[in-house]
Amino acid sequence: MKKMELSEFKDRLGEGKMTRRQVNKVLASVGIATIATPIMSRAAKAANDLLVFTWSGYDVPELHGDYIDSYGTSPNFGLFADNDEAIHKVSAGYKPDIVVPTSFMTGRWYDSGLLVPVDTSRLEEWDNLFPELANMEGTVIDGQHFQVPWAWGNSSVLFRADLAPEYSGLENHSWTILWDEEYKGRISQRDSMDAAVLQAALILGIPDMFNMSDADLGRVREKLVEQLPLIRYFWNSQSDAEQSLASGEIVATYAWNSSYASLKREGYDVEYMVPKEGLLTWLDSQVILKDGAGSDKERYDYLNATLTPEAGKFMIEDYGYGSANTRAFEIANQDTLEVFGYSDPSNLIRNSIMFSAFAPKLRDKANLMFEEIKAGF
Repeated sequence: MKKMELSEFKDRLGEGKMTRRQVNKVLASVGIATIATPIMSRAAKAANDLLVFTWSGYDVPELHGDYIDSYGTSPNFGLFADNDEAIHKVSAGYKPDIVVPTSFMTGRWYDSGLLVPVDTSRLEEWDNLFPELANMEGTVIDGQHFQVPWAWGNSSVLFRADLAPEYSGLENHSWTILWDEEYKGRISQRDSMDAAVLQAALILGIPDMFNMSDADLGRVREKLVEQLPLIRYFWNSQSDAEQSLASGEIVATYAWNSSYASLKREGYDVEYMVPKEGLLTWLDSQVILKDGAGSDKERYDYLNATLTPEAGKFMIEDYGYGSANTRAFEIANQDTLEVFGYSDPSNLIRNSIMFSAFAPKLRDKANLMFEEIKAGF
């Protein structure tokens, strides 16, 4: 670091413009021992103004380590359980700085007047993001970027291969296991319209699932009514499904990669399907809201911290999710990539079915239908 006058050092320290490493380097240059505790009180206070509204698990320090290095603390976090809950809470007056919706929801956030554009020139890793994600539909609206691709993964069937061996092996992977009467009372389903409707539509071979006709929605209804007596329970917390699979209470469930990673790590004989009817892929993106209390600098410092290859490596190895940063796959454990099916991530993204937004009228009808089916109507 170039020579720094005392007044400049004090000003930059007070404004929160120095990382802890930079502070220690300056102090060491004048013979003061390196300190281990944060001394940037103003920066730490400012960091407490930043509020990130996200999914459980995305709030861990490993996913924003550089932010902690800079500010001495994590930002504040609020957690939500599903996309609709998130947008309803913010529309009702909750004011986070950054939200992490699934990408197909970004249009709704934009239409609600809640977002500001993303200045991609301030994102240090932008050019290293998968182009399939950085340029996907919904990222650019009216010529401006409104979401930052971050974490992606799959929605598929997780099952106990030792308890349902006839479905083991890629050639046998199928969504139909969740309709198999052999496992009545030993199947779990996510309590989500999107999850249930898309599974049924894939089995039925409906070509445009996100814009289906009333007739096709009627066929989906019949398929879900057929499934209902087989379901042990609808889950809201994926840890519940993981525990039930581990105990053998259930044989198969709709799940995300993280559940597969967790149970595989614990030694259970589980497989995560690439169903012949189609593999669903989701993308969780970060969007910037208009009215949060955090500063613009804090927002971009946080976004940059979450996009580092090191944060992406943690996402891959610990959660089984894909990182939007291509460089994360270069430093991740290669055996882990093979286990999770990420040996060719670009190909996986291109050849799976990306979650999209349901046509508004269809979404309303499908939500009502799903609630009626669960209620036994």
